[in-house]
Amino acid sequence: MVETKDIRPSEGEDPATLAQETIELVDNGRWQLCNSGKGLERQFKFKTFKATWDFMNTVAAECKTQKHHPEWTNVYNKTHIQWTTHNPEGLSSRDTRMARFCDEVGTEKGELPAESGDVKVTKGEMVAGDCCKKG
Repeated sequence: MVETKDIRPSEGEDPATLAQETIELVDNGRWQLCNSGKGLERQFKFKTFKATWDFMNTVAAECKTQKHHPEWTNVYNKTHIQWTTHNPEGLSSRDTRMARFCDEVGTEKGELPAESGDVKVTKGEMVAGDCCKKG
């Protein structure tokens, strides 16, 4: 469970509002805090590489509109996304807004449901899917 003290807000953010938004994403969603409370991260998984790429293109278009970008990686049908604000450093409402947007687009693009055996993945630990198996 996320507590207000776990979050490191960007300068100028209302800590109470940011905490409420973050708690909703983490405790009631699939996001987790990262970067010592300065960011949010999550993995998205789709049935195909094309669906994953469509998801990433839609998020990228919104990033241009919002003038805010993620740190992300993609391997086959998985995309790991991390939202944090670099200036001023910390977690911001821009991060929580984009995290919610990613959730909405994930649903729209057919994100696969989390499986009980899914492990929370951190950047650099993703592995290729069936596309790379011989046979």
